[in-house]
Amino acid sequence: MNKNSTIHVRVNENVRANAEETLSMLGMTISDAVNMLLHQVNLVGGLPFDLKIPASARNIVRNSAELHQKLDEAESDFINGRTMSDDEVFKVLRDKYEI
Repeated sequence: MNKNSTIHVRVNENVRANAEETLSMLGMTISDAVNMLLHQVNLVGGLPFDLKIPASARNIVRNSAELHQKLDEAESDFINGRTMSDDEVFKVLRDKYEI
């Protein structure tokens, strides 16, 4: 198929760089990935994946104020003895993710 159309997209530089690195490990370029996405949009009549907010999104730090708040909370936990040993942490993770 003849490629004769150009799409210009503005994205965060880090997002682009990370995507480029990931795609290169798959032997693809960003252009290849966008072409695949658009073909899938046409085939399925919409986005080829579900759009969902992950349950863990509440733990994502979105800006420096939230980062400082999380660091303050962590410091408070440490000062007040709300800590776990590494064995306890790994047990919780194993139980949670059934590893």
